[in-house]
Amino acid sequence: MCLIAEAIAPFSALPLVEPDALGDLELELERTVPTAERRQQRLWVWGPGASNFDAHTVFAPSLDDVSCLESIPGGALYRLQWDATQNTLFTALADLDITLLECVGTSESWELRLRAPSHTSLSDLRTRCEAHGISLEFDRITSVAEESAPLGTRLTDDQREALVLALERGYFDDHRRTSLDELGRELDISRQAVSGRLRRAYRTLAEQVRDEAVKSERSNRDVGY
Repeated sequence: MCLIAEAIAPFSALPLVEPDALGDLELELERTVPTAERRQQRLWVWGPGASNFDAHTVFAPSLDDVSCLESIPGGALYRLQWDATQNTLFTALADLDITLLECVGTSESWELRLRAPSHTSLSDLRTRCEAHGISLEFDRITSVAEESAPLGTRLTDDQREALVLALERGYFDDHRRTSLDELGRELDISRQAVSGRLRRAYRTLAEQVRDEAVKSERSNRDVGY
């Protein structure tokens, strides 16, 4: 049985960008990610100035080559050349037959979405990462069948708990009355895990709103509105 796992890794786990230079920009590795051999990597950079910052000061010196392939409003696609075989996380993924489906980074952490063959492989991944000083925190593990459930049922209990607590504590108020650190203490998880849960909950809810809008538009079209 294949599993889908969501995990939080420290930003240092993938040293592609200098964290102090990243600011409010967000990184997203393209979904087809080589984990064992030396290849060109595609990386989206999202946020203000994503297409015109000084790549030599933002990207890590370990990268052999960096070039901007395409710029769009609010983002830019970069081509990176680096040796993934020297990276602990990527090597472990390849050895354990775990596929990296999504990888989104901020200046604090990477949010990973993985497809794994078993719970044992995920446990082995955490063990190998911790042996190299990389803390890997799993936020959600589910089966592929559960992952394919309708969007309305895909908001997990943990994500719902984080959303409700954030709302009750005033995290969404104009003058924010709490912080990710405080929410993390109440939930007994790290601030990165809180951020990840909220981000994935936002995405699920946004997808649900989008799909409902599409259904409504089609229905109106069918009745001639």
